[in-house]
Amino acid sequence: MRTGGEALGKQSTRPPSNRRLCGSRKDATHARWHPVKTAIGCFGRDAAASWNAFNFPAWTVIATVRSVSERARLLRVGQVFVAGGLPTVTYNPRSQLRLEQQVEDYLDERHRILSVSGPTKTGKTVLVKNVLMNADAIWTSGGAVRSAADLWDAVADELGIQSSSEFSWQSTDTESRTTTGEIGVPSVGKVNRAGQEMLSFATVDKVARNRHMETAARKGLRTAMRPLVIDDFHYIPTEQQLAIVRSLKDLVFDGVPVIVIAVPHRAYDVVRVEKEMTGRVQQMEIGFWSNDELLGIAEKGFDALNLIDESGVISQRLAEESFASPHLMQDFCLNIVKENGLRQRQDQPVRLVEPYWRGFFEERSSAASKTAFDMLARGPRQRTDRKPRTLKNGLIVDIYGAVLMAIGYTGPLTSITYESLRLAMREIVKEDPPRGQEIARVLDEMSKIAREQLEGEPVVDYDSELTTLHISDPYFAFFLRWKAQEELAKRAENINHAFAGKSLENLDGINIGVAAPADRQAELAITLLWDTLQQHSNKWLVSVDESVRERLPSLYPSADAHQNDTEDAKQKEQPMPTDEPGSESKP
Repeated sequence: MRTGGEALGKQSTRPPSNRRLCGSRKDATHARWHPVKTAIGCFGRDAAASWNAFNFPAWTVIATVRSVSERARLLRVGQVFVAGGLPTVTYNPRSQLRLEQQVEDYLDERHRILSVSGPTKTGKTVLVKNVLMNADAIWTSGGAVRSAADLWDAVADELGIQSSSEFSWQSTDTESRTTTGEIGVPSVGKVNRAGQEMLSFATVDKVARNRHMETAARKGLRTAMRPLVIDDFHYIPTEQQLAIVRSLKDLVFDGVPVIVIAVPHRAYDVVRVEKEMTGRVQQMEIGFWSNDELLGIAEKGFDALNLIDESGVISQRLAEESFASPHLMQDFCLNIVKENGLRQRQDQPVRLVEPYWRGFFEERSSAASKTAFDMLARGPRQRTDRKPRTLKNGLIVDIYGAVLMAIGYTGPLTSITYESLRLAMREIVKEDPPRGQEIARVLDEMSKIAREQLEGEPVVDYDSELTTLHISDPYFAFFLRWKAQEELAKRAENINHAFAGKSLENLDGINIGVAAPADRQAELAITLLWDTLQQHSNKWLVSVDESVRERLPSLYPSADAHQNDTEDAKQKEQPMPTDEPGSESKP
């Protein structure tokens, strides 16, 4: 390669001596369209002929090749590892699954709606965007579509269609008049006179028409035959989904490609909202990634940046923590390179150094899926108090916190059987683990919260028939592994401070309610501590902050009344906490 380059640089008309490639007329023709590619790869037999076919001097090609090399040298890490965007260097088509081929076959065949479904952050949108990169597709997001009118406005805007049009016509009439005559002039005689008169009339007619945007957009889409892609179709309100599907039905019949992207449990929305679409929807499922597929992301990216992962140790660890998600893998690879103080491709190979793994993953998990975790840990609103439970690690939680900790204890696995969860519960709860029916009830309640109160795909889904819990969001699984215990510990932080450094045997009294706990977790901790104090002695002088007493009237009707209560009296005045949900209370 270098020999050929030097020969071209010195004398462009002298072919290199290596005789292997680019000798045919077809190669010369190809060179006209791909001069740089041919210049790099063709230094063989009849190279001079191919070179002359470029029709531009040698130095131009050499300068172009150098600019490509310069761009590679300046490649930034954020261009290589792209989390949440469209990767190019590290794009993995997962060829063995023929996913791209399925989309291409659909574009050839058409006359159906293609529904692409799969767990969140598994590369559905990236796949479709990559296949349609040169198809001039019209993209719209379900999150921005609140009605069918919103969809057609977006389509019309993309096609450059206006909602109103104006037409004008102009007509011109011309009339000519000629006059002649004689004029008698004394002492001169007669003088002839002729004249011509031109009259012109112009008429202008204008007609303005306002067009219905949906009608205009549908007509334009049928004419353009451009693919229409609706991402996050499940975000569109159900009643509007019906209107949209019905308006697309005849366009699909005429061959307009329509692709909807959704999460698995909403994959059949198109058929569900419009029964007549049965048989006219092609389902395509995108599954979780294997470790080998995830490792391909790291290998491509590290190679592009000229980085060395000794024995693939770092790549393997990142893949194991990615929960089968390319999105997480891209994010991990990006940050592992930055942890090594690197921001772009290195001129010389650089060996990557392993970080302190716990700190690395805990930092990544800080904002991974906290909102979903908080809602599931809080559970449904209820009137009765849940029974507090002490875990072997010292945390005080209710049954919802215990179940989340048990899920995390499994790894967490992305699919957990009921029996596996029960075994995990026995391992983490100090005493009196919840009964099986209690665990099943909580799993049902968590699934309901995930479906009805969280946007997008539910982070957890309990299949009561198969008694299996599915974690569909890899970021939620990642949060459970690295952040759940810390978040649950924060909930009882104020209570722990109240008892810090104090012995129950020597303690005469204590004030419960430091800083008036702001959430349910702290209230449960107070409940358990109150019971513990009363069991140790009947002479406790326990005072309760007024702000806490107002929030917990059923637990603390009177601080003084609890001082010398017997066990029977306490049961009458104070309802025992329970795991039963009770009736729902209004917020």
